[in-house]
Amino acid sequence: MPEKPLLAELEEDLLGELFNIGVGQAADALSSMVEQEIKLSVPEVDFITVTELAHYLGEEDSICSVAQQMTGPFNAKSMLLFPEENSLEIVRKMLGAELPDETLVELQQETLSEIGNIVLNACIGALSRSVNEEFKVSLPVFRLAKSHELLDDTAEPNDIVLFIRINLVLSESDITGYLVFLMGSLSLQKLRDVLKVMLDNL
Repeated sequence: MPEKPLLAELEEDLLGELFNIGVGQAADALSSMVEQEIKLSVPEVDFITVTELAHYLGEEDSICSVAQQMTGPFNAKSMLLFPEENSLEIVRKMLGAELPDETLVELQQETLSEIGNIVLNACIGALSRSVNEEFKVSLPVFRLAKSHELLDDTAEPNDIVLFIRINLVLSESDITGYLVFLMGSLSLQKLRDVLKVMLDNL
């Protein structure tokens, strides 16, 4: 079983700040897209196992996932996750109309894929600019499935994931979503190497 990376306090603070920059840029972009203020909370960063993540999300609950593969200074599968009920609330609030549930379901994939594309690319872009290296990113892929099904396809139960919790606030709704970066042990070490270089250059 891979050991959870023990980041120094400064490394962990730096990682949180990098994602905070990306999340802030994503909130601005989403606000412009839907012409209403959207706030995203300061991200909470942690490292947990795939099994712990599935349990946290609710192993029998349906989860909406927008995923992109990223390759560069380190490789990862980046995912934006929302519980299914939350995802429909997001679609309803963002479209700004009282739509029947059947219509919301029809628009769910397109709307969440766009949100995922904005949030994930903003965070990856913040990382890229900070390390002055490019990441290649695949097109977003939407999927609705049980949490363990989403994760079992791409990772082993004891693999470590970079887990980031954010709150999305719009039209008086406070909705919790999750950013997840699935990385092998080599990529985790490369991530830490990147953080060390950045701190050395400060």
